[in-house]
Amino acid sequence: MTDPHAPAQSPVFPAGQPRRERQLWMDLLRGLAILLVIAFHSVTILERHSYAVPSWMRDFNQLFVLYRMPTLVFLSGLLLAGSFGKGIVLYLLGKGRRIFWPLLVWSLLYSLIVGPPVDGPMQLLKYLSGQSYLWFLTFILFYYLAAVPLRRLSPLLVAAVAFGIAILAPDGSKNGERLFYLMAFFFLGSWAGGHWALWMRVVRSRAALLGWIVIVGASAAAVIYDLHYGPLYAAPALCFIVAVSATAFWIQAARWCAPLIFMGQHSLIFYVSHFPVIYLIMGFCRALGIEAAEVATMVAFPLALLAGLLLALAARASRIIDLLFVGPQPPRRVIGALQAVEKRLAFV
Repeated sequence: MTDPHAPAQSPVFPAGQPRRERQLWMDLLRGLAILLVIAFHSVTILERHSYAVPSWMRDFNQLFVLYRMPTLVFLSGLLLAGSFGKGIVLYLLGKGRRIFWPLLVWSLLYSLIVGPPVDGPMQLLKYLSGQSYLWFLTFILFYYLAAVPLRRLSPLLVAAVAFGIAILAPDGSKNGERLFYLMAFFFLGSWAGGHWALWMRVVRSRAALLGWIVIVGASAAAVIYDLHYGPLYAAPALCFIVAVSATAFWIQAARWCAPLIFMGQHSLIFYVSHFPVIYLIMGFCRALGIEAAEVATMVAFPLALLAGLLLALAARASRIIDLLFVGPQPPRRVIGALQAVEKRLAFV
């Protein structure tokens, strides 16, 4: 996910470098990662409706467990380099409108559809702090906010420290090991975005495709030993990012890649909408007496993709629908006043 929803964004490059065309291979890779997340929830939500999940479905998801989230976080970090060029005010407003706002809106929708309902500020705070499928937005918002005071430091240094904290944190802890492990990938992506020419040489290199050897072995091990992503498996995750980035670069012009590219360009919409849709459809399947988990999944998965497609198209045509995913723009006078304060503080 980019900002994470930015249909018109391009990678940001250091000042003085020419602006480049949008990188379709990034959209393709992001779309693939989002598709894998939707496939994952198409299986896990079955258990919420008391379906017996077949082992082959679990095994399929395990093939990608080491890679899905590190890849999405890396891609978000890749766009951080140079993001402060327009000032901290516009930077923070952008993150508020494109990350916090959809996190708030879809947390409320989740509470109505799945529950428990928001009955006060504490329950809402639980949702906003990552107590739902939207935890990824909470993490990304945290990384973007942390990038403000850390912007003078080398992203590699920040990534190394975050990785060290993840190693020391309790195994499997969501707000410990997972938070800082993924933070390492975010700032590693930021470093790559700040060294774009070097990163593109890696992506264009056919040698990068050798990473598929590691991916195949690590995926098999993830299935056999029921592995979960974390600091011990950072190397396979990096191999996946490099090898699949290179693969996406070489195949991005193929027509059959267009659906995944579209998903990548509207990643936030597909991400926030898929879970409630799958949950509702599987609930209907259970109410209709459908007992086979495979049938419920075969119905819910494509309909979740269709819902994302329709919402993405509707958001383009309707400002009301778009408000589900992007917050309203503050009045220009408010932005101007905040920028004036920022300029004055810059000289303090």
